[in-house]
Amino acid sequence: MESKGDVSILYSHLIFITDTLNAKKVKNISRFFTLYWIVYFPTCIAYNDLPGFSSVDEAMTIVLLLYTFMMYGSKYINKKPWKEFMVCLGLIAFYVVYSLLFGANVKDAVWLDLMQEIRPYSIIFCTWILNPQFTRKQKKWMLITMIVTLFSWIMYHPQALDSQVEAEFPVLGQLAICTGMSYYLFTKDTKMNRLIALGLVLTGMLAPKFKFMGEVVCFIAFVFFLKHRLNFKSPKTMIYCAVVVTIILMVTWTRFDAYYVSGLDNEYLARPMTYKTSLKILWDYLPFGSGMGSFACNGAWKYYSPLYYKYDLNGIWGLDEGGGFICDAYYPTLAQFGIIGVFFFCWFWKRRLAAIDIIADMRYYRIAMITFCCIAIEQTADSSWISGKGMGYCMLIALCLNANRNQMMDMKRQQILKRKKELLLEEKRKQMERMSND
Repeated sequence: MESKGDVSILYSHLIFITDTLNAKKVKNISRFFTLYWIVYFPTCIAYNDLPGFSSVDEAMTIVLLLYTFMMYGSKYINKKPWKEFMVCLGLIAFYVVYSLLFGANVKDAVWLDLMQEIRPYSIIFCTWILNPQFTRKQKKWMLITMIVTLFSWIMYHPQALDSQVEAEFPVLGQLAICTGMSYYLFTKDTKMNRLIALGLVLTGMLAPKFKFMGEVVCFIAFVFFLKHRLNFKSPKTMIYCAVVVTIILMVTWTRFDAYYVSGLDNEYLARPMTYKTSLKILWDYLPFGSGMGSFACNGAWKYYSPLYYKYDLNGIWGLDEGGGFICDAYYPTLAQFGIIGVFFFCWFWKRRLAAIDIIADMRYYRIAMITFCCIAIEQTADSSWISGKGMGYCMLIALCLNANRNQMMDMKRQQILKRKKELLLEEKRKQMERMSND
């Protein structure tokens, strides 16, 4: 008859075998995501404007969605976000049907906008669900790819180094901030690594957009000065946030004032008029908005929306039929989803911030907060949230959302290994006792 010790040892071996099989499944996901990451940064951010690369981001979104649904039956993914993901897809499906039946623009505009609007939520939820856990080697290859991509872009665009050329390169800023955040996240939290990460971020200052300067301020504030998680009930936190916001406004004030303060009275500036008109659309199309593809988005530009005639925007430079400023900021786009859509957008981010607020590892907390700030700042004057360029932010924030879960899993694995070691030592001790008795 087997003793309790023998049963415990057998059980320990079974746990070890199961854990080994689980590790193999997890490795498959991490291998997939490593390749996905390596392909993404050169093709979807740096060189997306080259011939043949313009649709890569759409293809990669579809690939990630399909892979996630294929892995649904797996025991090795994080299924906690799955229910919310289904609710999110359900809401998007509702707006597609609503837009096709009652929308202000043509069906082709709706389908084009669907592909863009579904992207950020799909990338966040799919990455969150798959929960890739990278090895040191995988992190190394991902960082090498990003750094090579960053500096190859600078070499490919020498005008970025010419001080006589007064130009802004938003791609450079997005590459730089994503590379810097990834370097900080994937390496040990040392002073040297922080400085290297900052150096990578500062390459975006070679030809910065004004909003990028605000992102740099956020990076420095969170990585170098934030020691604990923000507690918004604390006066110190409120003062800290007020100082950071003040510095951001100081470094971006020239452009901020031109568009959002004194520029609001100018009826011939594209961006201020887009913001002002979005409020009118919210009121005129209660409660579900004017429909997808109808305002301030790529669909409204490629299939020129009738709303631009209705609200006399077609005569403003940049908002006419050939205008390049129609999809120049994301927040006005929310008007096409109405008050209900604005509510769900705020609800989505409220839930994300609540999840970020309980992240224990400060490295992941800092990167999650910086990423949120970058998204919030950029969308005032960009639509990268729904473009391929924003996918990097989405993947980073999703990796951070899994930090607590992975920390708990690591602790459990350590406990199992410790217990296995103790049982093996016990078995060896018993064998030695049997041998001595014999």
